[in-house]
Amino acid sequence: MQVATLALGARLEQIAAEYLRDRYSGPGNPMGTRLLDEPPVLATRVPFVPGNNQMNGAHGVTEVGQFHRVAELYEDQPFWLDVTPATSPALLAALGPAGFRPESFTSALHASPVPQPAEHSVDIQLVGPESLELFLDTINLGFGLPQESLAALRSNQSFWCDIPHWRLLLARVDGEPAGAATLSIHGDTGYLAAGATLPAFQRRGVHAALIAERLKLAAESGCTGITGQADAGSTSQCNQQRAGLGIVHTKCIWTNRPEGNQ
Repeated sequence: MQVATLALGARLEQIAAEYLRDRYSGPGNPMGTRLLDEPPVLATRVPFVPGNNQMNGAHGVTEVGQFHRVAELYEDQPFWLDVTPATSPALLAALGPAGFRPESFTSALHASPVPQPAEHSVDIQLVGPESLELFLDTINLGFGLPQESLAALRSNQSFWCDIPHWRLLLARVDGEPAGAATLSIHGDTGYLAAGATLPAFQRRGVHAALIAERLKLAAESGCTGITGQADAGSTSQCNQQRAGLGIVHTKCIWTNRPEGNQ
C-alpha cells in the first residue's frame, strides 16, 4: 500500500475536484454553474440550489489569497470549503473571523495497486444511453433526493453518458433496480465517484458489489491506483476499506451557512 503523504493527498483531492468539474459543468452548462477553475483550486457555484454543499463547494484552497478569490465567486451566497492537512495555518486562522465553522468530515481513501475485487452475486451492468434515465433516477433516489426533482435532474444530467472517462453502472436485485454508481478515470487512477443504494435494498451487499465491479473496471482500463471519498465513519468508508483502500487523510468541511439553515 502506498504511504500517505501530503503530495498523495493533494493528488487525490485534485482527482475529486476534476470529477466535480465534469459533473456540474457539462456541455451547454445545463445547471448554469459558475466555475472558478485555477488548479489546484476548483470552486463550483450552482445558484438555483444555494443550500447544496456538493454543488457549492471549494476544493484545493490552502492559502488565504486563494480563499479570497473563491469568496468573490460566491458573493453573498453560502459555500462549503474543504480544509485538508495541506491547509496553511494562516488560512485556518482566517476562517473563524470570516464567519466559517466546521460542519462535517470526509475521508479520502486510496490503494495502489488496484485491489483484487471481492466475489459478489449482484447483477451489475454498464449503462448506455438507452438506460441512462433509469440509472439517473436510481442514483438520485439512492442519495435521498425527492421524487418530484427527478425530471429536472434527468435534464441536468443528460450528458453523463457522453463523458468519455466515466463508466456508469446499474445494479439489480431480483430484476429490480437496486443501486447505481460511477467510476471516473483520471490517468492511471480510478475514482469511485458516486455510489448509492435504494433504501429497499440496503444491507444486501449492493454498495459493496458496486465497489467490486468498479475495481474490476479500473484494472481492465489500465489503472494502477484507485481512490474514493466518503463521509468519515460512514458505511461507504467502511465498504471501501473492506475492499482494500486505506485512509490517506480526513478533511474537515467548513461553511459560512448560518446555523439552523438547512
